[in-house]
Amino acid sequence: MKSIQIFLVISILILSGCGKKYAINNEEASSAMDAKVDILSMFHKAGLEDYSEKFQRMIKPSIRLITERESEEKLAIGQTKLGGQPDLPANMEWPYWKEYPMSFIAQINLHEMPNIQADDDKLPTKGIIYFFYTTYPEAMYMDGDFDDNPKTSKVLFYGGEMDNLIRTQPPEKLSKELQFFSAGVTPRLEWSVPESDSFEVNEC
Repeated sequence: MKSIQIFLVISILILSGCGKKYAINNEEASSAMDAKVDILSMFHKAGLEDYSEKFQRMIKPSIRLITERESEEKLAIGQTKLGGQPDLPANMEWPYWKEYPMSFIAQINLHEMPNIQADDDKLPTKGIIYFFYTTYPEAMYMDGDFDDNPKTSKVLFYGGEMDNLIRTQPPEKLSKELQFFSAGVTPRLEWSVPESDSFEVNEC
C-alpha cells in the first residue's frame, strides 16, 4: 500500500511540475530553494512522513530550456543557443572524433542561467559550455568503436571575456546535413523529482 501511495505522490509531483514554476532572475531563484518544503508537505499529507527524509535529497532544482527557432543574425555573440554556428575563442579548436568533425549541438552561457547553487555546490556562474557530437552515419553505424564511446561527444568550457569570441564556421568536411538550425533559448527554473519507476525511488 505504501509503495502505491509513493507512486501516486511522485506522479502528482511530475504532472504538476512539482507544484510551482519559477522566474529566472536570481532573487526569485534564491527564494525558490524554499519550495522544497511545499513538495515534502505532500508526503506528510499522504501519511508518508517516514519517507520524506529519503526523498528530500532527490528533490533538486533544474533548468528547462525553452527553444524557439531563430536566425543566427538575431542571436548575439555568446548568447545561449542550440544549433547554428558556435561562438568560440580563437584558440579553441573544432573537436573531432577520429577523422570526423563533430556537429555543434549547443552553447550555454552560464551568466544567463538561473542561479541554482545550494548547500556546498561550487558551480560556475559565468562562462560558456559547448556541446558537440559525432553525427556521421558512417561513424555511428559502421565504425565498431562508436557505441558506448564517450569520445564521440565533446563538452568544452570557456571562462574568458565575451569580446574574444568569434562566430566560427564549421570545417568544410562537415556537410550541411550534419549542421543544425539555430534556435534561441529561454531558461526556466523548476524543481524536479525522479520518475516513479526510477532506481532511486524503488530503493526507498
